[in-house]
Amino acid sequence: MQIAVNFENDTIAQKVLWMLEHFKDDGVEVVRLDNTDDEIINNFKDGLSEIELINQGKLTSRAVQDFLNEL
Repeated sequence: MQIAVNFENDTIAQKVLWMLEHFKDDGVEVVRLDNTDDEIINNFKDGLSEIELINQGKLTSRAVQDFLNEL
């Protein structure tokens, strides 16, 4: 089973991570996603929105390399 949890408070997040670390021997694996992952996902969503606008004719296309650089 996998569970994703978002913490607004870093102090609480650190306490929960500390607690979960004690369950490593029982098979618990902690995978941390930091804010840079959110930025990548948001850039990807922006790119998809841009493609949709181009398909609708509301935006002109630009060089593919510029698009890829933003991803």
